[in-house]
Amino acid sequence: MRFVKPLDEALLLSLLADHDMLVTVEENAIMGGAGSAVLECLMRHKKPVPVLNLGLPDYFIEQGSQQQILAKLGLDADGMVKSIREYQQR
Repeated sequence: MRFVKPLDEALLLSLLADHDMLVTVEENAIMGGAGSAVLECLMRHKKPVPVLNLGLPDYFIEQGSQQQILAKLGLDADGMVKSIREYQQR
């Protein structure tokens, strides 16, 4: 999705035909963010699909370069791949 509001519910629901799980990624707080909107949509339509939300935690993040911060939070490419693989194994 290119934008959060208004949420493209038709696109989101159409993805469920070909996907067993969804992953949301955002450079913003997870709580109240795009991933939350996805979960709300799925619950509103009674679609219990596994969703992994990746984004910023709800606590103060120490300073550093954008690359350093993303790597520390697991939001760089390697970190996201690791998180997705771990989530799939649960």
